[in-house]
Amino acid sequence: MTGLMLRPDLKTAGGEVCDIVLDNEFVGTLTLVYRESDRLSGSIQLEEHSLSESAKRETIAFLQNYVQLLVSALQVKTCEVFVTYSPYELLIVTDEQAAIEASPDGKEEDSLYADLEPEENEHDLGYELVTISEKRNAIEYHIFDPEMELVAEADIHMVGTDVTGKVEWKSYPLDEEMEQAAELIVADFNEDEIDSYFLTMTFDGQVIETFDLLHNDLYEAEMDVPHAEGKADHSDYTIVLARDDDDALTYEIYKPSEGRLPMGTATMDISQRQITGFIDFREPGSSDDRELIAALLLEELDKEKEFDSVNLSMLHQNQLIDEILFETEQLH
Repeated sequence: MTGLMLRPDLKTAGGEVCDIVLDNEFVGTLTLVYRESDRLSGSIQLEEHSLSESAKRETIAFLQNYVQLLVSALQVKTCEVFVTYSPYELLIVTDEQAAIEASPDGKEEDSLYADLEPEENEHDLGYELVTISEKRNAIEYHIFDPEMELVAEADIHMVGTDVTGKVEWKSYPLDEEMEQAAELIVADFNEDEIDSYFLTMTFDGQVIETFDLLHNDLYEAEMDVPHAEGKADHSDYTIVLARDDDDALTYEIYKPSEGRLPMGTATMDISQRQITGFIDFREPGSSDDRELIAALLLEELDKEKEFDSVNLSMLHQNQLIDEILFETEQLH
């Protein structure tokens, strides 16, 4: 059947809710919850007056195949999904219309499905932010356009009252696209719990823009603000976790006053309590700068893993320019 698709409405690490769409029309809802290697359960609600008997059979076959593929991917032991083909009897919502009773002629269902549609975004682009997974202090988002085409993926990390992350675009974004993505991510957090956001926009692995958001006041980071000369301080640099491969972490190091590209990249092996790694600098900088960056990196590592020592090698153009060893008090 052509024109049959699932449109994600909500997706988390343990479940998903999708609109069932046939030829651009809503015809039902798929709701699943699951625990990997254990159990999958859920329901499929098909709208009776929107599907003919033949369309219903093909739709059920499509959904059954989707569920079976998910069962295989998750390696669950038991699966139980209920399928219904009828009008909605009751919808519990959070707006003024707390519940709507379905009528036999289907007129009430028309208003019911209107309530299911997301409110029109005040922005012209109409992008939608969908949570893909949440773990510990990290969230993965997908950003969809109004046609539910994936336009960007975001990896966000929370440390205390600070949020940092990277948004990787599928095609080179316009300024308004990046601004809306940043606004959507900020809006997903409790404004009373977060003090600052640092979001890096990338395309094809290259940084194209950064957003520095303080106290929920959205604005682009000023890259040409002059800094007072003298010894570098804590606020001169920003360190962003760019990649987490379990036993290996990659950080990008930024100095906003000197441009939008990272001034260095740190690669750390955290497989043991004696952490080792190196920082590859675009410019060598001063010893004070390198010591400060190493200390900031140590703070970031402390958020990820307990360790006894950290041995850092500093490189410039593949040449060793410095080496720093940190040890915890237990070793002294």
